[in-house]
Amino acid sequence: MKALTYASHDLVVATVDSIDVRFAGVVQGTAPGFVGMGAGEPSVNLFLSAVRGPETMARDTRFLWQRGDWAARGGASGPEATEAPPVMPGIAVFERITTHLTDEVGTQYRQAGGKVAGDSTEWDAMWVFVPAPPRSAQTLRLEFRVDGEPTGRYCELTM
Repeated sequence: MKALTYASHDLVVATVDSIDVRFAGVVQGTAPGFVGMGAGEPSVNLFLSAVRGPETMARDTRFLWQRGDWAARGGASGPEATEAPPVMPGIAVFERITTHLTDEVGTQYRQAGGKVAGDSTEWDAMWVFVPAPPRSAQTLRLEFRVDGEPTGRYCELTM
């Protein structure tokens, strides 16, 4: 990708439960191994990041308390080993956002996988789309939805 030619001034592309999510970048690359089917293929890797604020901090605090309580009850190795650990707060936000990629030559992009957050309270996501844009494509457009509804926000990049 050569340049971001259009995005909202604040880069916010979606809002989920009062948490704004920003476009954090996109690169052409190779789909990493963790995506499963499509791993190793030329890809478009999209990065999103939640805007940190009082709501994300409150959710982080609740999560850390829940995780500590879960660990005190035995976590994954004690007598309650069948109890799932608490879900990272960023996952609940990012799993509601979808992205549709298009270009002017009609390439059919599909999300091959991705990852959300990390092992604690990270508020970042990386989604992998295949295939990579063909050489004949000049513009890549990313449109965002929350719970299937368009956000009205999009980003365009020249290639």
